[in-house]
Amino acid sequence: MPHTINDFNKRYTKQNIFYQSLQQKLINFGLHLTVFLIPLFNNAQQNPQFSQYLQNPYVINPAMTGVEDYAELTAAYRNQWTGFDGAPRTATFSFNSSLHLLQGRLQRRGGESHQGVGAFLYTDNTGPINQNGFYGSYAYHLKISRDWFLSVGAFAGVNQFSYDASEAVLIQNPNDILVNSFSDLNFDMSLGLYVYSNYLFAGVAANQLFDNEIPYDIENGVLTNDGRLNRNFNFLVGSRIDLNQNFEIVPSILVKTVVGAPIQWDINGKLVYQDKLWGGLAYRNQDALIGFFGMKVLQNFLVSYSYDWSLTEFSGQQSGTHEVILSYRFDFGNQKCACPQYSM
Repeated sequence: MPHTINDFNKRYTKQNIFYQSLQQKLINFGLHLTVFLIPLFNNAQQNPQFSQYLQNPYVINPAMTGVEDYAELTAAYRNQWTGFDGAPRTATFSFNSSLHLLQGRLQRRGGESHQGVGAFLYTDNTGPINQNGFYGSYAYHLKISRDWFLSVGAFAGVNQFSYDASEAVLIQNPNDILVNSFSDLNFDMSLGLYVYSNYLFAGVAANQLFDNEIPYDIENGVLTNDGRLNRNFNFLVGSRIDLNQNFEIVPSILVKTVVGAPIQWDINGKLVYQDKLWGGLAYRNQDALIGFFGMKVLQNFLVSYSYDWSLTEFSGQQSGTHEVILSYRFDFGNQKCACPQYSM
């Protein structure tokens, strides 16, 4: 993040103008562009983006560590803008659980205050730009009433940001000596708050708290230095509504923001049948319409898939976004956390 908001706004405007110029040249001349794509210009996507955030909520807010009444192992993969060279490819692998479950301690069926621990790693590749990270997490869930819990959590770990100049194809100044490979490793941290019951949930998380510098920047289309992994925030709110004995509906909204960049929001509606099948639609403002579905293949194994239809002018240069999430839930019998289980 620049030292002042005005500096950031100037840089953000220049970056978008530069990207639009590169995209137009790509269309006009049929060149393959694998350098500094949208995630570096749209600062709201410096963190990995997922459409099925309710299916893998742990990775967006550390306060959700150990929130469910099972331990969960999850793998997710997102292939964004299929068919466009250098487009983002993101993968995460995570595990989180209540300490009560890991220690074999039985809880009352109504739940009680408890702790959660977890860890996740991710890789996010965009042409020559790569981000990798590993984080551990801890959360404390305080029972504040018969039906409500308040959780406070943190991620702490390392983030590696690297640029491979050999993977870049520059349209202007292809031999620019300023374009060199580099790799930068930083300590990183996120904080989150989360309040929930069996029928409502809401949370807020602050990510990349240290606003770490990285050795790149863009000025008038030239790679320089003193860039930043910008501090950013997300806010989630939703509900789980019983329609009848077989069906439930889970509406939710996720808002993401970073200083100097447009606010991004997703509105999501999911229909669940007997906790075994689910599907729905989502809309991401000025970006995409999303369809998704999933099922329990076995008692504890879940598979879900989503497809993003792009609604931007960029849609003609790619064939959509695919996302797959695989989860295994370790059931510990009568041990309960009185959690909303919205991740179904």
